[in-house]
This record gives sequence, C-alpha cells and structure tokens, in this order.
Amino acid sequence: MLTTSNNVAMKTSGAVTSELNYIKPNSSLTPEVFYSGGAAPQHYNAAYAFMAASINDARQSSGDFSVHKQGFQLVTAPTKNKLFDDEQIIKDRYYAEVTALVKNITGARDVVVFDHTVRLGKTASRRKPAHHVHNDYTEATAHSRAKERVGEARFATLKERRMIQINVWRPLVEVVQRSPLAFCDATSINPNDLIQSHIHFPDTDHVGEIYALRKASGQRWSYFSEMTHDEVVLIKGYDSLQTGVARFTPHTAFEYPDQDPQVGPRKSIETRTFAFY
Repeated sequence: MLTTSNNVAMKTSGAVTSELNYIKPNSSLTPEVFYSGGAAPQHYNAAYAFMAASINDARQSSGDFSVHKQGFQLVTAPTKNKLFDDEQIIKDRYYAEVTALVKNITGARDVVVFDHTVRLGKTASRRKPAHHVHNDYTEATAHSRAKERVGEARFATLKERRMIQINVWRPLVEVVQRSPLAFCDATSINPNDLIQSHIHFPDTDHVGEIYALRKASGQRWSYFSEMTHDEVVLIKGYDSLQTGVARFTPHTAFEYPDQDPQVGPRKSIETRTFAFY
C-alpha cells in the first residue's frame, strides 16, 4: 500500500482483480496486433477482449517461483549501470551483467544478449507497456529468431544443445506504482490455449508471430508487488526441452484498480537473451 501525491492510499500489494487483454474463449479469428510506431497505442482485432482476472501477489505466496517451473522468477540484482538512456552504454556495460545473471540463475553455459527495450515513461513514446497477454515466441519462431540474432555460423555450433529464451525485466523507478507485470503460471496452461497471433509493424510488410492466450478456467496469475530498481524478473519465452519444465510464459502489463492518475508512466528495461546448455 502506497500513499500517493494526493495522499490517497493506492493498493499496490496483495491480490488484485484487473482486466487482462486475452483471446476470447470462443473466438475463431486469427488474433492480430497492430503497432502504431508512434504515440498512438497499439490496437487489436476482435479476437481480443479485456476480461477480469484474479492476480495473486507472489510475495505473499508460501511457495517459491522458478523460471524453470512456473516460467518466471524474481531475483535481487542491483546494477552498476546508471545510464539507461544511452544505448551504447547499455550494450557495453549492462549486457555483461545480464549475461552473468542468466548464467547464474539458469545454469546455462552460453548466453547471448541480443536485444533490449527501454521504456522511459514518455507519454508520446512508442515504447509503452504491452497491454495484451502474450509470449514473445512460438514453437515455430524461437529457433528462426535465435538463428537470426545469434548469427548463422555460431548458431550452427549451438543448435543441437538445449536452448532457452529468457527476458530480464527491470524497473527504472524506485518502486513500481503503475503498469506492473502479471505472469501466468506455466503449469496452469493448457497448450491448446496458446494461440498464434500476428503482429503488424508500421512502415513494413513484415508480420511477426507470437503466442496469445485464450482465457480458460484454471489459469493462475501472479505479480510481484512494489518491485524496485534493484530487482529483476526472469521470464522464460521458450525452452527446447519438451517435458518437465516451463516452456512458454504468457505475461502482460496490467493496471491497478484504484490507480492514482497522478503517478507517471512506468519506466523499465527488458533485455532479451538466448541461452544454451
């Protein structure tokens, strides 16, 4: 619970109910996401709809959350990098921290950091929190993306090994008070409810492919309340291992039901990696 600039108590911890942008249970449409490339928000076709979901506070759970079981894991990981508005410094300094972190938590031998997105909370920015339930890769796109980003020659030496895709998400604010992330427990998902969704990008004919999630009973949602700048969440987007582990982790930004409108847009960095055992 935080006191806002209006001296109003806004609930930012404990279980909440919010609306998440799912695939409708009975929809037969191919889901479509359209990015504006500018200040306008992304929009969706009629396969999507905001529907109520109960989201538990993982900090208040009696159990632990593991990137290999549930698909997401909170880690205390202070960073030495203070310049998150400089792309080159992020690559030169922060990528090394992320590489070491992913190796340590997952046990992978080789980690390739290939991309990042900084959201600096500017109202007119095209880099806004993603308010649709999604997993960044599908069964079909994970390896093609790895080959592209790792490099064809190096990927040829790694492709026979177990591969995972891990995103590392860090707040760039002292405490998250808007647009936290919710994660769907991978053990609660029926694979048949992972639906291929097309993403349309501005000024290009390229159409991307991700997984959306059809809303179904039994899906369990969690978030980590009041995350700080010294914390990160590891999110597994793919695992080539077929059984016994989380393979895909649908997630989304959501809004607190009693959000104080005076709180500015959330700031964060999401760093993307492929890792090999």
